[in-house]
Parts: sequence; C-alpha cells; structure tokens
Amino acid sequence: MQESKLQDVTLLSWTLRVWKDHRRGVPMNSQESAVAYCMQHHTEWWPDWDSIDPAIARADISIENRLIHIHHDAAIRRQLENREVPQVCDLYDQLRQKGFEEFESIHTLVMALAEETWAARENKESFNFERYLERTTDHVKQALSRPNLTRIAKGKAY
Repeated sequence: MQESKLQDVTLLSWTLRVWKDHRRGVPMNSQESAVAYCMQHHTEWWPDWDSIDPAIARADISIENRLIHIHHDAAIRRQLENREVPQVCDLYDQLRQKGFEEFESIHTLVMALAEETWAARENKESFNFERYLERTTDHVKQALSRPNLTRIAKGKAY
C-alpha cells in the first residue's frame, strides 16, 4: 500500500472497506474475516454500514461506539478461533454448554474486555491481563447465575 493511502486510513474507513469487501465476496485475512463476521451478526447496523462511503467516512459518536463494539467482538472471536487464551475459551464453552447462543456468549466475554480496556485507558496504565481474566470469570459467573437477565440485556441498543 502506498504511504499516502495508508495515512488516509481510519478505523472507520478500514472497517467499512472490510464490510464492502465481505459483501462482494473478496477473500480476507483472519482479522478482516473476524471483523466481517461480527459485522454480519449485527443486522441492525447493516443500513449504516451499507450507506457510508468509506472514502469520505467521518465517525460520529454512535458510529464510534459501534466500531468499538464490533472490534471488541472480533477480538474475542479471534481469541476463541485461535484458542489464544485457554481460560477465555473454557468460559465460552461453559456458556455454550448452558444454552447461551454464540453471540450471547461472545458479548458476555466482551464486557470484561471493554471494561479492562477502558480502565487501562482512563488510568493511563497497561492492559492488565490478570484483571481481564478475573473480570471475564466474574461476568460469566453472573451470566450463568442469571441467564434470563443476560438474554433480556442482549436487545440493548449500542
């Protein structure tokens, strides 16, 4: 990629390009594939993804929140696909064994990732992996103890 083109790339323009390529059936690398898979799952946002031109895209707060959400989903999906974090995979498997759907499970795990990412940013510190695992375990325990509450919350708009 030319340096001038690379300088013009934003997370939004890159993500929208991934979406458009996905819709056209363009082969993707594993990161692009995970992002496209998660975007595909969020059908409520398809009109937004389809209507924004990546070349001139500018993010507003609702689009930024959706981007963060999609990229968190994709990060968890990649952890699961690659079995990068065995503890997270085990917790995901527990949720699935108890009848949680794929994205109910992913979203439960995403809560801990989002919290730890935000805490690190707000406190100007490095991502704390041990704290992330503790948060993940706590969220899964809460979801398993109150599965109906988790399912009601899945309809939340972001």
